[in-house]
Amino acid sequence: MTDTGNVHESGRRRVLKMLSVAAGTTTLAGCTGGDDESGDGGAESSSSDGSSGGSSSGKHGGSMTFALGGSPTNLSYWQSYDTVTNNLTTQIWDSLLEYSEPDMELQPALAESWEAPDDTTYVYELREGVTFHDGSEMTADDVIASANLTLRDEAKSPLAWMFGAVDNFEKVDDYTVQVNMSEVDASFKYVPATTAWSVAPKSAIEEMGTDLAQDPIGAGPFQLEEWQSGNYVRISRHDDYWDGDLPYLDEAMFQVVPNGTSRITGMQNGEFGGTNDIPIDQLSVLDQIDDVELHTATSFQTSHLAFNCMEGPFSNVEVRRATSYAVDTQAITESTVGEYGSHATSMLPEGMMGHVTPDDLEYDGFPYDPEAARQLLDDAGFTGSPRFEATLMTPQDTVRQKPAVAIQQYLSEVGIDVSVDKVSYSTYVDTIWGEEDFSARPDMQMTLWASDYPSPDAIIRPLFDSEQLPPSNNWFGYQNEEVDQLLQQFKTTLDTEQRAQYAKQANQMVVDEAPGIWVFHPDTTKAFNTKFEGYNGQVPAFVTYFTTFLRDMYISE
Repeated sequence: MTDTGNVHESGRRRVLKMLSVAAGTTTLAGCTGGDDESGDGGAESSSSDGSSGGSSSGKHGGSMTFALGGSPTNLSYWQSYDTVTNNLTTQIWDSLLEYSEPDMELQPALAESWEAPDDTTYVYELREGVTFHDGSEMTADDVIASANLTLRDEAKSPLAWMFGAVDNFEKVDDYTVQVNMSEVDASFKYVPATTAWSVAPKSAIEEMGTDLAQDPIGAGPFQLEEWQSGNYVRISRHDDYWDGDLPYLDEAMFQVVPNGTSRITGMQNGEFGGTNDIPIDQLSVLDQIDDVELHTATSFQTSHLAFNCMEGPFSNVEVRRATSYAVDTQAITESTVGEYGSHATSMLPEGMMGHVTPDDLEYDGFPYDPEAARQLLDDAGFTGSPRFEATLMTPQDTVRQKPAVAIQQYLSEVGIDVSVDKVSYSTYVDTIWGEEDFSARPDMQMTLWASDYPSPDAIIRPLFDSEQLPPSNNWFGYQNEEVDQLLQQFKTTLDTEQRAQYAKQANQMVVDEAPGIWVFHPDTTKAFNTKFEGYNGQVPAFVTYFTTFLRDMYISE
């Protein structure tokens, strides 16, 4: 089970702190994200507070303008896997299950009930009368076709790994789907609550295939009205939505505003009704605005540097270890996130099964030691001036760009000449998942990962399993047969204590081989004009990325 702690008021700021996450099989999405500082863009907002209308009675009516920190490259569910895109796409696509907030319990969505009659079988009873945006009714055929679309090679889905243990999907009747597993997967129960298993009409899948990414037809509370790529996406209320009177808003405009300062200004002057991925160094500014409520939550995110372990100097494990010693991650944490995050020792945050402390590790988690770094580089034969040159790619948001620039400086002090390549958010996403040739990838990438569900195999399995190279999520190019075996044992074991042991052993090996530098775990953030109500507050990281947050929001009278 998960303990999310207490919600309390601090001025206008609503804070949710995670105290612990139990280490059981009954117990956050692998998403990247951030706010690009490269400039502005967008559509006209409908009023000075980012909203319009509102009915004279009840909660229905009106609109919101939500400032999005980057531009989505498509509107698919099978590639919707980052903190920018998911804020939008989860309003269009619904999945079989969802999470309650703030207690993170699985609950019905397109499936009204489910059971696991044995360790390798899951049965989902579908909700009858669900209508897609095209007017057709959802049945088991649609649910199965949607899962299979995620698994298609041409979909290039970074979420396909979630179905790795599935043998087949079986139609029991028009409203019952059975999943038959080829082996035990202790975390599969979480998959139907992710965008990996959102649902589209089978007829549309057969007609359009992956072109649905540009013209989505889902069963979510809102449907696509207009998309100006790089500028805005406008969605409108799905009048035949399955969940009672929801949604309340008539429409929403997701305006692309890459520059974090511009999003803060827009919230301050009432141009935007909401925003997310707020620059950490500006949270205190937003916190002081009277008509804005800031929501922050302890996260299962990690801001980290990924080495290219397959090509170039960082294919040498001793060079990676040397580089890790050269960087003062504690100082970067304090200067970048301060009170809005915590220092990282590995990809697994404190409170999650498999978490390690410096005492658990052969190299003590690589504390800042530039002399040790220089010695290891000498021993590896890199003795020139500079020792070598390297590229570091980063999107232009605070939680990645600021650490990237600091790392550049730290590495220069031990003789490594680093060129920082500050790219747009879309270029970053295309490189992370789209570039499968490691010889064409940068030497280092500054990135951010959030767990898909409250289990460590939602972090270490997609990132470090040898079979998960791009277009999946092992953008390190890290390969270790012992780690692979431990991850497989973790996946197929139900005993809690044994799973914890496998997770910790795998995490220890990964950290000691230094495929990356783990910097900090930043809090997740959202902010809304106080005119908008109905947002229940964030829960640790992963629910943020798979939550249809606009569905319950309305304009207060």
